[in-house]
Amino acid sequence: MANRYITNWIRAYLKQAIARIYAEKHGGPTHVIFQFVDHFELAGKQPRLSEWMSKYPQLASRHSDADGIAPKHTWYYALDLIEEDELEQLSKLVVDGFGEIELHWHHSHDTSDSFQKKLKAGLKIFQKYGFMRPVEEGKDGCFAFIHGNWSLNNSRGEQFCGVDNEIELLKQAGCYGDFTFPALYSAAQPNKINAIYYADFKKGPAGYFKGRTAAVGVKESAKEFLIFEGPFTINWKDWRFKWHPTLEDGDIGVSCTHDDPLRIDAWVRQGICVKGRPDWVFVKVFCHGGQDHRYVLGDETDRMFRYLEEKYNDGKNYILHYVTSREAYNMVKAAEDGKSGDPNIFRDYIIPHPLNR
Repeated sequence: MANRYITNWIRAYLKQAIARIYAEKHGGPTHVIFQFVDHFELAGKQPRLSEWMSKYPQLASRHSDADGIAPKHTWYYALDLIEEDELEQLSKLVVDGFGEIELHWHHSHDTSDSFQKKLKAGLKIFQKYGFMRPVEEGKDGCFAFIHGNWSLNNSRGEQFCGVDNEIELLKQAGCYGDFTFPALYSAAQPNKINAIYYADFKKGPAGYFKGRTAAVGVKESAKEFLIFEGPFTINWKDWRFKWHPTLEDGDIGVSCTHDDPLRIDAWVRQGICVKGRPDWVFVKVFCHGGQDHRYVLGDETDRMFRYLEEKYNDGKNYILHYVTSREAYNMVKAAEDGKSGDPNIFRDYIIPHPLNR
């Protein structure tokens, strides 16, 4: 059954629903920090990339946030499908400010040793084109991560991973966080939902199923790894299936419903934030923009951005910011350090733009 993993998250959902009723209201506007992450799998098919190269700049240029910045895409490019000419072409979109490249990877039957060797070799290829270069001495790179097939830390077995201490190895290599989740209908879905939190270095799924919520005044320790989740809820306002409310996970794809205000409002309503900074709300939606390029680059996405700008950028109740994963991470770090006010000034707070390293 599709919902056999509901026990992974239903308790967290119920606790959050109750807590939201009694949550204190903060003064002033809410900053909505919106990132669009892409499990980007071109598989060597040039027409997919050509669509992105031509259509995304046109689409994004029609829109802007409170800072005058167009929507930014984060392409998590699949390491196992790497084509250097594709990276060269994508670098033009990065240079023009339309987004950034991070790491996506499907791998299987790996050991700690084989994982590290493949990762190090892959990062060197990306770095030839200006991506994922390290900012700390002794690190192989600096990058965000999305696990292909949702199998972080071997949570779905060797056929989708094989490395029980994956999050520890990722951090050692210079990864600043995982942006994979939520994972609806999957054994990989952690117990925590709608959260930005820190996992410890336990092996297997236990290594990230639970963790410490990111909070103002609490710094990340050397043995913690950031898990940055997107919205995950039962949307009681959305009954498109008639006989049950929609399970909302921020997936943008062939259903072509991401321009629906019922969905967009649900993303914001989850209030994902650093504890103690509720006025900075992070929204992370995801897609598979290689395969689904026609839908992701279509009119629905245009209308989605338009609705975000009309409702969540009035300057009084809401202020909208389009960000990449790196910029969202930097804002999280700023919040943890007690920064407040306009998150726009913290886009490069710790990790600089990939072309400025």
